[in-house]
Amino acid sequence: MIRYLPAADRGADTAKVDYNRDSYNACLCGGCPVNRSSACVRGQEEELAPRAEAIEREGLMPPPAIMPGIYCAIGKSSCEDLSSRKKCLCPACPVQLEAGLSKSNYCLLGSAAEVER
Repeated sequence: MIRYLPAADRGADTAKVDYNRDSYNACLCGGCPVNRSSACVRGQEEELAPRAEAIEREGLMPPPAIMPGIYCAIGKSSCEDLSSRKKCLCPACPVQLEAGLSKSNYCLLGSAAEVER
């Protein structure tokens, strides 16, 4: 189950998605055209690859600064080569749908807590 704070608990002007394994597993960012077109994101994925098995086995999460996804939880990507012209998958993402988010392109704009005001 993806954990998020329901509207009643977060106030009307903020939304929050937890940075956890459930959100990571449901996230569509990894296959998003915005992410896939980025050389920087591919570099982040290569940096994480040697540690992926240990991260998975131990139930850990990568440091947000090098996490190529779950931008609705962690905020704007550190990569500067993301293209807003590519089709964003946020509107179809299970994380966004379950959390009741209404925006898209969190990788370019910031976390749900920052954007969903």
